[in-house]
Parts: sequence; C-alpha cells; structure tokens
Amino acid sequence: MKSMEQIIKIQRSYNQNLRKEVTEFVAAIPRRDLASILLSGSTARGDFCPGRFGGMIDLTVMVNVGSKVRTSDIFGENEEPEIPYHCVKRGGNWYQIAFHEFIDHRKFQLLDESKKFALLESEVIWENEGCYSREYEIIRKYALVDQNKLKGECLGYISYLLSEYKEDRWFRRDAFVQLHANLNTAIQHALKCLFYMNELYAPAEDRRMYYAFSLPKIPSGFASLMASLHQQQIDSESDYERRKNLFNDQFLDYINRVGT
Repeated sequence: MKSMEQIIKIQRSYNQNLRKEVTEFVAAIPRRDLASILLSGSTARGDFCPGRFGGMIDLTVMVNVGSKVRTSDIFGENEEPEIPYHCVKRGGNWYQIAFHEFIDHRKFQLLDESKKFALLESEVIWENEGCYSREYEIIRKYALVDQNKLKGECLGYISYLLSEYKEDRWFRRDAFVQLHANLNTAIQHALKCLFYMNELYAPAEDRRMYYAFSLPKIPSGFASLMASLHQQQIDSESDYERRKNLFNDQFLDYINRVGT
C-alpha cells in the first residue's frame, strides 16, 4: 500500500503547481460578499492524485453572515448537477465548492463529524481581515473537548457490543455471524478513537482506515494488527475468540493506556 506520506512525496511537484493555479483562480473571484475561502480535501493535504476518472479541487467558501449572494452569482452555473456540491471547471481544473454562511464556533458544533474533520484539515487561502483565523482558535478549543467526549462515547459503545450480556445473547443462538459483525463495528469505533487521541475528528468510513495509518499515535505493528483483525471465518466461534482477544490485547489496551 502506498501511504499518504508516499503519495504526498510523489505528487509534491504536481500539487505545488496546482496550488499556484488555485491561487490564481481565487484571486479572480469577486470577494465583496465573502468572509473566507479555504482549500480543503486532498489538495490541502498534498495527496491529490487524480486517476482515470479525474479529480476535483475542494474549496470551502464562506459568505458574510446575512449575505443573500448565491453560489452561481460568484462561480456561474453548476456544471455537474448530479454531484452534491457546486462544480465548475476553470483553467483545466475542476473545482468542487462547499458554500456556507460564515461558520463560527457555534455553527461548527452543529456539523456532522466528517464535515468537522474536513473543515479542520482545511487551509485558509483568503479571508477578510483574519476573521476565520480568529474563529478557528475558538473552534479548536471546542474540538479538543468534543473529541475527548466522543472517545468516551466510542469506548462505551465498544464495551456494550463486547459485553458478556450481549455475547451471551448470540452464543445461545450460535449466531457467530452476528458476533463477528459486532466485533467489526467495535473495530471501526476503535479506529475513530485513534483519531480522537491524535486530536482529530474521525473522517468518513470510506477513508478512515487509510488515513489511520498516517496518524502519529497508533499501536505498534498496526498494519499487521489490522490484517489479522480483518481476517475472519464468519461462522466460527474459535475465530471470533481469536479476533476478540487480539482486539482487546493489542488495540483496545493501547487506546486505554495511551489515550488517557
């Protein structure tokens, strides 16, 4: 597997040139009604790596509170209506634009977790008199408290899923399929805990595993651990016990020891 760090290294020259083009694009945007423009997603991280289906540069555009300006007023008509963002192609690059009223720390709290993750990994490329940078400091303080709360909730749910009471219910039915499924859910919640321990929100499930490998704080032998945990004989009691013991001894124990 190519790690995110390897992709960043491979794509460094490409993404440096791309950032220059993004800067030129943003400079041409009428900004009278705007509060801030953030570069988001893989372009901000530096691992933008378009394949045969191409790719889009993610922008988060915030308008001033109370502004009536529409996305099309600034960027023109949406050129890819089936995508749930406003998409335009400029200078050979596709842009995928999330358009919001200015997100302060109160509005941030109402976002779903994947959007919180995306916003906090974004980079300011333009703002009106430092408005978002100032608000970011408040948002970051809230996020640290929130992440610790979410970690506690995840650990609580893991404990519930793997409790003797819950296991007994499925052992009595020889429902090892369900036991394995519950353990899989516990693994996903443990992955989220790793992000919280690293002072991040958890990204969406379709990218969570990949990003976890690049976190500073992860169990030793993480790749081998993940491979062993995801090998399963879905109808086997003994394999469930193997996986559960491995999860408790090497994954959950790490979170409980290091994550306090």
